Amino acid sequence: MFARCSNQKMMRLPRYLRRRLVAAVFMSALTAISACTTTAPQYETVELEAAKEALQQRLPGDPAILYRLRVRSAAGLRLSVRASGEEGRLTVSEPFGSAVSLTAWKSVDETAFFDLREGCRIEGSDLSQALGIGAMPLPQALRLLGGRLPAVATERVTPRNDGRLLIEGRGWSALVSLRADPWRVVLVEEVTELDKGWRIELSDHSLSVPGTVRLRNTDGHWAELELVRLEWTTGADLPPLPNLPLCELNR
Repeated sequence: MFARCSNQKMMRLPRYLRRRLVAAVFMSALTAISACTTTAPQYETVELEAAKEALQQRLPGDPAILYRLRVRSAAGLRLSVRASGEEGRLTVSEPFGSAVSLTAWKSVDETAFFDLREGCRIEGSDLSQALGIGAMPLPQALRLLGGRLPAVATERVTPRNDGRLLIEGRGWSALVSLRADPWRVVLVEEVTELDKGWRIELSDHSLSVPGTVRLRNTDGHWAELELVRLEWTTGADLPPLPNLPLCELNR
């Protein structure tokens, strides 16, 4: 019917009918868009327990990962992640190779951020120092990048009635949205007393490993990681840490 209507016939309609027709077409378009936008699957408790078991497994080895990194103030950066057992390094580098920051961890409780431009270090770091986004500890973030739940053995993971998993860590907690076949994490949202916290969106998965990771903070800061290469090794040697003084945080 609408395909046969010409612009001339449309203009002959009274103005109030034209407005109603335009409104009807607009609402139909919104309805079609809503129908095409799928909501998160409402998984049952049994399914969530299966997802929890699958995504809490150990990583298949020590990861060596390279990403393209984009942030609000710069593009063309590189981010590399290397781990050996419980230790790891997260390095942000400029396009031509010089490192601007290094985040290192020896365990869940022993981490440090090295600001290589300022020539100093901050003890007790997390993603908020490494990328300016979120307060997820580095060992948990490594598991997320490797295709697992961002939770270590000491943290509680609970299925919820809304089809998500709740992770409760020390000093942080988050809700995790999943997709099946295979099970994979697609969204991690900080639980906070405010309306919104930081968000980590994961997409373009290869099995459970995300190819694209988007991080966004409540203050507008964001970062996007695009996977370039992922290798699994065993007993890899990590580079030594620089000997830098503590940063003067009040300057």
